[in-house]
Amino acid sequence: MKKQLLVLALAGLAFTACKKDDDAPKNSQLIKKITEVNDGDTIITNVSYDNSKRISLIKTNEGEETKLTYTSNNLTVVENIDGDDKTKLEITYNGGKPVTAVYSMYEDNVFINKYKYTYTLNAANKVTEVLMKDSTNANVIGKAVFTYANGNITKVESYAGANLFSTQEFTYGTKKSMFYNARVNYVLDPFLAQAFSANEVTKAKFTIGTVAKETTNTYTYDASGFPLTANVSEKELPNGTPETSTLKFEY
Repeated sequence: MKKQLLVLALAGLAFTACKKDDDAPKNSQLIKKITEVNDGDTIITNVSYDNSKRISLIKTNEGEETKLTYTSNNLTVVENIDGDDKTKLEITYNGGKPVTAVYSMYEDNVFINKYKYTYTLNAANKVTEVLMKDSTNANVIGKAVFTYANGNITKVESYAGANLFSTQEFTYGTKKSMFYNARVNYVLDPFLAQAFSANEVTKAKFTIGTVAKETTNTYTYDASGFPLTANVSEKELPNGTPETSTLKFEY
């Protein structure tokens, strides 16, 4: 279960747009460091911000980086770098709302492929669907459909072509996400979605076909309701043996 909660919380930033400035005043509490201990391995993730309190860099002690570039108030480029491998998401907006994006992949510093995304927003300006096409923009590869409740994303359904491929379902507590003051307005990539949500994830279920895994997170909190630590347990349903890890959050 290596990096289970970090993936759920951090990778989401690789597909998101501008920060909720109205929820994050200049003196707000921002996540700076996450330490995960998993089966004897320690993974440290540091989070850096620009002068506008927007996340600009996420970097682990294993050398993985996520770089975020903004144009005015919009997040326009996100690069995920792991050695010589890289993905790059370039987003276009109309009136401050996401319209399309190009997702490019590189291996050993060589371009491999790219995909084109088209976004559908509802009346509340939330992304409800991401349609994915191939590099010609002619053939539909799949789509992701998002369900929301109480300011959180509760379900992500991913399709390959017209067929449902996987489902992520999230249950939340009543306190704050570790990214509460660095949340974002839009979910722009279909893989993960928790950088958007206001509350802490207490349970996550991931299903592919007939195989399902469930993750349960048990937290301690500070006086303001921010997570300080988490005990994470993951198991295959219905009766798999749990794998455990611990997380520490520093602000």
